[in-house]
Amino acid sequence: MGEPAAMVAPAVVHAGVEATAVPAWDDAPVTPARTGLAVSFDVFDTVLMRRCTTPDGVFELACRHAGADVGRPGLVESFVQHRKLAETTARRRVFRANSEPARSGRVDRVASAEVTIEAIYQEFPRRLFGLEALAPADLAEIEFRAELDLCVADPEVAFLYDEARDEGFRTGFVSDTYWGAERLAKLLRHCRPGLAWDFLYASCDHGTAKADRLFEHVLEAENLDPAALTHMGDNPAADVAAPRKLGIGARPYAQATPWLAGVLQREETIFALATHGAPMGRRLDGGARTLRRRAARTTPVTTPAAALGLAVLGPVLAAFDRFVEAQVRQIEAEGRRVAVAFLARDGALSRDVWTRLHPDRPAAWLEINRRTAALAAADGEAGFAPLLDPIDAIDRPTAVDMLGLDAPALRRFFATSGGVATGPALAAALPRLFGRKAIADLAGGMRDGLIAHLRREIGGFDGLDDLVLVDLGYSGSVQKGLRRALDLALQAGAGPAGPRLHGVYLVGRDAALDDLGPDTASSFISDLVVSPHVKEALLGNIAVLEQLCAASTGSVRAYRDGLPLREAERRDAAHVALAREAQAGALRFVEKLAEEILDGRPDPFAELDTAAAWTAALLARLLFLPTDDEVLLLGGLAHDVNLGSRNTVALADPQAAADAVLARALPDACAMAAPPMWPAGSLAALSPLHGFAYALFGAGALPGDVFGDVPCGRIDVTLVGPRKAVPLTVTCLRTPAGDLRLRVPLIADRRIEAVAVPVGQLAARALLRGVTMQQGETGREALHKAPITTLGRDRLQAVGGTLADEVMRSGPDGSLVILLPKTTGRVAVLTLVLTPLGGARPLALSLADQAGEAATTSIVPEA
Repeated sequence: MGEPAAMVAPAVVHAGVEATAVPAWDDAPVTPARTGLAVSFDVFDTVLMRRCTTPDGVFELACRHAGADVGRPGLVESFVQHRKLAETTARRRVFRANSEPARSGRVDRVASAEVTIEAIYQEFPRRLFGLEALAPADLAEIEFRAELDLCVADPEVAFLYDEARDEGFRTGFVSDTYWGAERLAKLLRHCRPGLAWDFLYASCDHGTAKADRLFEHVLEAENLDPAALTHMGDNPAADVAAPRKLGIGARPYAQATPWLAGVLQREETIFALATHGAPMGRRLDGGARTLRRRAARTTPVTTPAAALGLAVLGPVLAAFDRFVEAQVRQIEAEGRRVAVAFLARDGALSRDVWTRLHPDRPAAWLEINRRTAALAAADGEAGFAPLLDPIDAIDRPTAVDMLGLDAPALRRFFATSGGVATGPALAAALPRLFGRKAIADLAGGMRDGLIAHLRREIGGFDGLDDLVLVDLGYSGSVQKGLRRALDLALQAGAGPAGPRLHGVYLVGRDAALDDLGPDTASSFISDLVVSPHVKEALLGNIAVLEQLCAASTGSVRAYRDGLPLREAERRDAAHVALAREAQAGALRFVEKLAEEILDGRPDPFAELDTAAAWTAALLARLLFLPTDDEVLLLGGLAHDVNLGSRNTVALADPQAAADAVLARALPDACAMAAPPMWPAGSLAALSPLHGFAYALFGAGALPGDVFGDVPCGRIDVTLVGPRKAVPLTVTCLRTPAGDLRLRVPLIADRRIEAVAVPVGQLAARALLRGVTMQQGETGREALHKAPITTLGRDRLQAVGGTLADEVMRSGPDGSLVILLPKTTGRVAVLTLVLTPLGGARPLALSLADQAGEAATTSIVPEA
């Protein structure tokens, strides 16, 4: 920047002092003649965008610039909070000073509490952070340097600003800020060199804000009639309501819709809960969230699915693309012949992103899935285990669909297994059931077809040194199966040695990818980004991402002349259309990203460690903590199992979640087995609190003493059999919602017909939440693995009281009698949940036990 030139900007009136001039810079262009009309612009979040969502990001970067010991745990967070507290204190001090004249009647109202950045740092505890050598003015300059680093011009507003000047309007800036006009001018021209204006007003220079009297100063100093001025800004109160109150035209410029604002807030929470953090802290993401806000504001989409793709799916896969590009370049740096291939079906959107961002680098599309890769090596040492071992239960029709083979021996096997077998048991039996030749023919045919497919889709496949396989990821099943198939083909003299295989995955089970011999695998969201617990929770909900990213075709079943033979598409047309809309929205974001980089703005995903952490947060937020819109949009989709079977299962099942919450402790309900394929969405469909509980569970932060069932007393229930009734003492459990849960174990041999629960001893009035039954060979199996049956109202009777509208009223002798259905398992567990009414709640008291005293027997204290 040059020194102040002879040309000066219009005078700016400061509160309580004479008018002074804001210096212009000698590189500012000569402005054309102005009309009598004027347009003013807010500065932050309008003309300028910070590459962070709030000013907190500036404070965090200032902490790092200041030379504080940022490696000390908690120091950055404390610095940011103290910076905010210092501003609050400084404003309170000014407000009190301004209030005195109002109290004494010398002025008619209290002026707003506008402060300078130097006044803020006067209140900052510099010694605490080892910064006592720095004066408040030094810290102010350091924070300004952080602003220079993070601020960029909003191109859409820049266009509007330039258009106004070209049409002869007077233009300028009116900002609520602790930066004085001189620094504000420097910041504006740093972001837009050569920028010219006719006026610039900063609230701290005038001691008054836009919502108070700053616009009155502007009108008076610029000699403007209110109707001659139009103001644009993002704050509904300061930039819209305040000018309109004076008759000034106002044009709102919102930064984010309510939905996106809520999503960003949730992401920040998930980032802190579920990731290991990022090198630049939790507030600095390279500008990715700023770009997402801009893209959502400026890119038209017509459906909710497209909006989701634009704001969430696109950023996730754009960041992953940067990781893929880096891995490919690293392999190419060795001077080897490298090809890139994306795996069907789930790699479809990643392939489209790659095509948009790397048009000069072709990539293959390989239709290989876990089934075809496993069957192509089924005559090897691993046999059918890679395909079948993960399956808990399988019947004969599903097995025939998956294998493409049937035989009388297979029928007999399932007949002796009761119609259902475990995957490992079937895998071990298949060589005996089918014989070596049939298995060799099956595997050899699939292997020949697979290699022909590789040769067809990848030019010069036989001469390749390295093949990069890109997919959403997990355990590398396709990569491992392909390696086994290539090795078996080489041993049989029926194929090339094949290239080294490099799996590049969005999310991978790192332990399963650790030792692949000459091959390699890498995960963008690795266990260095999130913990293994978080990773497993992500994978437990990953079907949502699969459905959004998948190609709109059936999965490959076999090959003919190198071409894939596909299964029929199991998803309905509306499901496929929704996925296409989401993918179209994601690609709109990718196009926006390409424009940004082409225009010279910073790539928000350039720093891969930061990008990985925030990508994990975006993905975990969508999977763990969906909004109501997302549950409604995605919950009804069906997941196709993609193993050659005809099976589809629901993504979300709110009824299954409701049953699980009724029958089990909340942490156990969160750990519900598939289906549903989206347990987080299923719980979020019940309530936001259930949804957030799952987010805590996914992050490994769901304390059992708070969210689990905790003993709070004991009570005697009565088991009624055909000949006699016997008492049984059961434990009362306090739930996290303050309900009471009672579990009654039942042995089938005793032929219990009913259970009487003395509800009157627990509460005079109680809301009956529900009664469930689970059955199994053991109590543990019944409770944790068995299906949940909800007993209807017809099986409930009040004795010594009334039961109406799910509320039971009774005296101390009143009981709820539960008539039991016929049991088929050896053990059954009856669960009753009720809410005491009248202002009291169950208390789980155990401190007396710790002190060696007799514990209280009170379950529900008097209100």
